[in-house]
Amino acid sequence: MRKNVGLLAAVGLCLLALRPAPQGAHSAKLPSELPQNYFRLPVDAQSLRLSGTFGELRPNHFHSGIDLSGDIGQPIYAAADGYVHRIRVQEGGYGNALYIRHPNGYTTVYGHLHQFKPEIARYVKAEQYRRERFEVDLYPGEKAFFIKKGEQIGLMGNSGSSEGAHLHFEIRRTSDQKTLNPLLFNLPIPDREAPELLALRVYYLNDRHETLEATVWPVERRPNGAYGLKGGDTIALPAWRVGFAVQAFDRATGNPYNKNGLFSLRLRADGQQVFGWRAQELDFDESRYLNAHTDYAARKRTGAWFQRCYLLPGDRLSMYERAENQGVVPLYQGRLTAILIEAADANGNTSTLRFWVRRADVSPAAPPSYQRQLPWDAPSRIEMDDFTLALPNGALYETLYFQYTVSPPPAGAFAPVHHIHSDETPLHRYCTLTLRPTQLPPALASKAVILYLDGKRPESVGGQWANGAVETRVRELGRYTIVVDTVPPTIRPVAFSANMRGKSLMSFAISDNLPVGGSARDLRYRATVDGKWVLFEYDRKSERLVHYFDERISAGEHWLRLTVTDDRENTSIFERKFVR
Repeated sequence: MRKNVGLLAAVGLCLLALRPAPQGAHSAKLPSELPQNYFRLPVDAQSLRLSGTFGELRPNHFHSGIDLSGDIGQPIYAAADGYVHRIRVQEGGYGNALYIRHPNGYTTVYGHLHQFKPEIARYVKAEQYRRERFEVDLYPGEKAFFIKKGEQIGLMGNSGSSEGAHLHFEIRRTSDQKTLNPLLFNLPIPDREAPELLALRVYYLNDRHETLEATVWPVERRPNGAYGLKGGDTIALPAWRVGFAVQAFDRATGNPYNKNGLFSLRLRADGQQVFGWRAQELDFDESRYLNAHTDYAARKRTGAWFQRCYLLPGDRLSMYERAENQGVVPLYQGRLTAILIEAADANGNTSTLRFWVRRADVSPAAPPSYQRQLPWDAPSRIEMDDFTLALPNGALYETLYFQYTVSPPPAGAFAPVHHIHSDETPLHRYCTLTLRPTQLPPALASKAVILYLDGKRPESVGGQWANGAVETRVRELGRYTIVVDTVPPTIRPVAFSANMRGKSLMSFAISDNLPVGGSARDLRYRATVDGKWVLFEYDRKSERLVHYFDERISAGEHWLRLTVTDDRENTSIFERKFVR
């Protein structure tokens, strides 16, 4: 069985080698063909601070636009003539977002807004009351809101998953909704700073391009944007073939504190380009391939982002310009190979790292310790008495030498801790995880959840009870167990009292005993005043509900009822009388 699986993986690699080199840009327009003076900056030029770039490395995704930092309440302007095609309000994500379609075939997106322009805000609020929900996704039609270039469309904010006041700005191709790098449209954003290189990571690879060992080499800056290896520019590596990755970032002129992402990364071996990655356009369906493009395990262990200059077998990202032999470089014992790595930003500022490599004596690699070999190019299923994991095809980026152990249950748990390989191995697709509890009272079956233990805090990933087990969908490997959740959410008044005369708002903090992830649902809430639904805006990151008083709640005595429910249907109710 092991021999057959290894053969299957090897055949897959051969097929990869025979396919045309990925050409991430060949269906897209070249930068010179993009409209160069059509769009204006969506913020005032004098307040411009570029704090995030297109294609920047983010947890589990590439950044799909640029971030322009500023202050809450700063005016936001339409980049060109068009009409409001979509308006979205989310608790997380882009928060308050506008999508404007333009007659030249592009759509611009404005995320994390504090407020929409008044007529759009009135329309959104009316729809929220009509649908009785805060989160809405609206398509008002092309005749509802025509927008002129430079017209103020809202105010900068911090809504959704934002971590500070800024505008998230995108330019999408309307026909396929792929997002394009706004810095390629000749927006007046000055940048004279070349990227900075921090370290080189070298991967010793076997004939299936699997990592046998990895080492880090520090780099040092030299004159004229050049970098070299500390301790000497010629290194002997005990491997037949290697892959490289670099830790690098870019700074923008006028905002030297932000570590932005690269625009392009290229690797040349003996003068021939064998790898190229370019942040020109992004398909949202591919964004999670970031976990193959970067060293996921190194990020988990140290927090450092290393961008690979070679491809893992299951990497299907279309941002690669070239990947000859998947970017893997063969080594020769009696011959030096010249390596040149070029890191550039969208303005063409480039830094280079040049060094030479040769093959040292290679010791036989010890076989990996594992219980099952899971191929990257086929579905897999691991089934035991109290544990089942089903991985669909495409869940892995490379063959996994799977390890599994159990340890005693923690206090309050109803299952042992299942150590499902390691949280340092990424999953691209959701997998089905089933755990069977021990000594769980039947009355608590509906309250049972699978608990993930490797996050910042243990978090519920939900689960459905069926056939004496709890089943859910997960996208992380690591440690799991089963607990029950019978604790209702907490509702805490922040700005509320019996006398609300003269007040502009009322607010509450809501929280739950278990953070949620995976397939678990976040807190749900509903508020009524005198039996009628009222709008509370919810900011998920601060766990704050806010109602802004308007003419819907008149002067006099009223009765507020706020209900909050968690993933296991545990419910808390806050009821009070107040006077306006």
